[in-house]
Amino acid sequence: MFRNMNAQPLLTNDRGSVAVEFGLISLVLIFFVVFLVDLVLQQALVGKLDRVTYSMAGTLRERTQLYKSDEYLNQGQVEQIAALSRKVLKDMHSGADLSQLSMTVEELHFKEPKLVGGGNAKEVTRYQSYQVGGQVCQPYTTLNNMQELSPRGSYGRWVPMYQVTLCLPSNSWFSKLTGDGDGKSQQKSFAVVVVR
Repeated sequence: MFRNMNAQPLLTNDRGSVAVEFGLISLVLIFFVVFLVDLVLQQALVGKLDRVTYSMAGTLRERTQLYKSDEYLNQGQVEQIAALSRKVLKDMHSGADLSQLSMTVEELHFKEPKLVGGGNAKEVTRYQSYQVGGQVCQPYTTLNNMQELSPRGSYGRWVPMYQVTLCLPSNSWFSKLTGDGDGKSQQKSFAVVVVR
């Protein structure tokens, strides 16, 4: 019987529209901020892995000083390098779970050019890959596929090469928020060096 003449139809009522728009926009902003924070944390971890990987590759580079001119690696030496990289990473990132840190170290040696017939021919005498850690840590490209990076040394021989690859799974907030997998992403870093 009584009709409220002051009531506006729902489609043209704009009261509260700012609050509704703010709610919708704030969801998008929160999603974007979580993505950016996660991206920064992942890149910071990759930067730490890069520094450690380059340092470990540097120790391999100085093998003639550290291992009495022995250019060939063995599993024990690789495990020592992995333990050292865990210690360095623990000092840099005290909250990291390093139990899942994995490492792959590769070495590549060549025959003396005079034994191959001189010239620029390269013949591999030894390619070896060593794994440390529970996870599989595959390099982006194996060292065997990068033979052209080896320079000719001052004694006329092709210089041996080493590649260190470190892998560490990390938690990703963004992956958890979007429901993409278990929220784990593997960060990887590598460095290639030649013997001095």
